[in-house]
Amino acid sequence: MVLGIALVSVGLAYGFHWLMLHMNIQAPWWVELPSAPGIAGVLYEAFDKWLWRWFRKIGIVKIPDIQGQWEVDGYTSFEQKRSFKAKVIIRQTWTHISVYLETEQSISRSLAASLSFNQPEGAFLIYHYRNEPKPNAMKTMHAHRGTALLRLKNDEFMEGEYYTGRDRQNYGGLTLRRVSKTCR
Repeated sequence: MVLGIALVSVGLAYGFHWLMLHMNIQAPWWVELPSAPGIAGVLYEAFDKWLWRWFRKIGIVKIPDIQGQWEVDGYTSFEQKRSFKAKVIIRQTWTHISVYLETEQSISRSLAASLSFNQPEGAFLIYHYRNEPKPNAMKTMHAHRGTALLRLKNDEFMEGEYYTGRDRQNYGGLTLRRVSKTCR
């Protein structure tokens, strides 16, 4: 895709140059517009934020679009597999993903996230997070790190598991259902 952006940028820069020549427009010596690198930068930003979703709809880009708000049903190995509810916000561009999960007791923010989508069993969201307890959390809960592995079943449903760092030795399952494709 980057090569395509570069080629389109060179073509557009040449087209602007040709148009300015034939319209007898001469820019001041200190203005070099539009340049191929400048056009490439604008196209790359537009592709990273918005255009990749359009290219996904027509089948050119294969990256799953998981941005939005999700509701979570989960269970934890802590206290005999206690269940919990959570809300997740996933923000996504073509090159970045961030995951924010909030329960009654804590908030988790991704430190690193990745989509693995060339697996035989389908696409996966894998992320490493830092969890911080809220003031009303149990006294035994403290800040910790963990990892989650979620399989995308379809555009509206993911499920998988998580585990926490060695000091907590906790694990559990997560089932996510998308409630909105927009983020607040």
